[in-house]
Amino acid sequence: MGEVPGSEVSVTTPEPRRRKRRRGRVTVFPNWCKGCGLCVALCPVKVLEQAEDGRVIVAYPERCTACRWCELHCPDFALFVSEVEE
Repeated sequence: MGEVPGSEVSVTTPEPRRRKRRRGRVTVFPNWCKGCGLCVALCPVKVLEQAEDGRVIVAYPERCTACRWCELHCPDFALFVSEVEE
C-alpha cells in the first residue's frame, strides 16, 4: 500500500534517564581504628588508603557511593558512612 498524503507521523524517542548516583561521606575515627586494613581492602571504589603509620585515611572522598561495606565490616566501629544529597 502507498503512503497517504498528510498522514506523516513524527516519532520522538525519549531522552534516556540518567541514574542519580548515590554519594556518601566517610568519617574515620582515628582513636578507634587499629589499622587492620579491612576497610581499605573491601572498598569497591578505593576511597580509603592506609598511611605509612597504619592509620586509615579518606584519600578519595568524591568516589564514595555510600555502599557502607567499610562501615559494616569494621571490627572496631571506627568508620561511619552517611549519604550526601546531590
